[in-house]
Amino acid sequence: MERLSMPWLRAHQPDRYERVVSWPERIIQFGEGNFLRGFADWLIDELNERGHFGGRIVVVAPRRTGAANVARLNAQDGLYTVWLRGLADGAVVDEARVVASVSRGLDPYADWTQILRLAETPEIDILISNTTERGLVYTEEAYRPNETPESFPAKVTAYLYHRYQHFAGDPAAGLTLIPCELVDDNGDLLRELVLRHAAAWRLPAGFSEWVNTANRFCHTLVDRILPGYPAAAEAEALFARVGYTDELLTVGEPYHLWAISGDPQLAQRWPLAECGFNVHMTDDVTPFRLQKVRILNGLHTAMSALALLAGKRTVGDVMADADFAAFVEKLAFREIIPAIAAPSLPEATLQAFARQVLERFRNPFLEHELHSITLNTLAKTRVRLVPTLSAYIERQGELPQRLVLALAGLLLYYPAARAKGWPIRDDGAQVQSLLDVWGQEAELGLEAVVERLLADTRLWGADLTVYPRLVVGICDQVRNIRGAGPQDAIRQVVAAEA
Repeated sequence: MERLSMPWLRAHQPDRYERVVSWPERIIQFGEGNFLRGFADWLIDELNERGHFGGRIVVVAPRRTGAANVARLNAQDGLYTVWLRGLADGAVVDEARVVASVSRGLDPYADWTQILRLAETPEIDILISNTTERGLVYTEEAYRPNETPESFPAKVTAYLYHRYQHFAGDPAAGLTLIPCELVDDNGDLLRELVLRHAAAWRLPAGFSEWVNTANRFCHTLVDRILPGYPAAAEAEALFARVGYTDELLTVGEPYHLWAISGDPQLAQRWPLAECGFNVHMTDDVTPFRLQKVRILNGLHTAMSALALLAGKRTVGDVMADADFAAFVEKLAFREIIPAIAAPSLPEATLQAFARQVLERFRNPFLEHELHSITLNTLAKTRVRLVPTLSAYIERQGELPQRLVLALAGLLLYYPAARAKGWPIRDDGAQVQSLLDVWGQEAELGLEAVVERLLADTRLWGADLTVYPRLVVGICDQVRNIRGAGPQDAIRQVVAAEA
């Protein structure tokens, strides 16, 4: 079977081929992985096909490990397939589309000179990135003009400095930088890292001023689940359906959300909302981040430990269980939403988002492993659950019983995981401290153990014993989980109307 390529596109979609080859390169993108290919690049392709923007993307691998994906991209002339599978408003979505917004891929460790030439191209005035949270960090390194910097922020600094020099500091040569890493205030953070490298490298003060005044660093929030390449049998079935093979086939859910702030002109260049996409050019991405972190991510963290203790494997397993599904739904609508509703996030908006989240959790095509959700659970709990707990108690004057059960499950997860050999991917010192306290239960008793754990500010970012009856409430739920089992504990808390 023929491999996806420009000759395939010309033979099977000739009109589209003619459009695609006419579009100039207008974006440089650091990140060659599933997420940007199935999210930002897919959106740009949709925009191009609707007669807007008319530009293609040069993809740069930010790390040495990205060279293989760059080679695959170039072998397919930048083309790949995004296969959207899932539920949207109750209807099944099963759509595969060739994405043609990427022109080529570059490996900075082999093609750094070509990348610097892109900095000299006036038409390339947008930079997109997704290098994961670990990419937006400062790493000390020397500046050597003809050598590839190692870290992503250092690469951006060197790229911007080359552009600054080439255009003699012209303010019109500034870029719109759109980092998609899931970090608060990601635009400000990227700017700070660039300026820190500029200072460490003793670059001219005029360059730092140009970075600050001529470039627009956007804050963003992104949301779409993209597990990537499907199982071999599913891939082969799709290839038989579309008539080509594709090593970069990317599976994703239909849902998408992109909130962007920081460049008032971007909405005119990218009229994605007007084209029907869930993209928001806004003054503030904070409300979008808050609803995602507290509802979607909060539910993931709240369900994972209890579900694993009950023998569940995936999010789909959780939602297929009537007791667990009711627990997740009531936790969202009766405890999380009342704790975050505000003028900037009215309850009706939060409820609509929660309904979408529950539909996404029921996606029959995605296998979202619960063990993958337990990565860095303690840090996630501090951000996703503890603020909801404190806000609910402050507003309602009582304990959120479903959240209390979830916290009891989280406390029990670590000793159970150690005993069962499950992966524990969390801060090693914090986990050991937690396990050491549990190890004293026979001597101290359950209530003293729970009190010590909840008082540990290293675990939660706050002393949780300040909340009346929380220690007692968690002790009661620990006994329920241990005695009746997690399934029955879930059933009891679901039956109790709050």
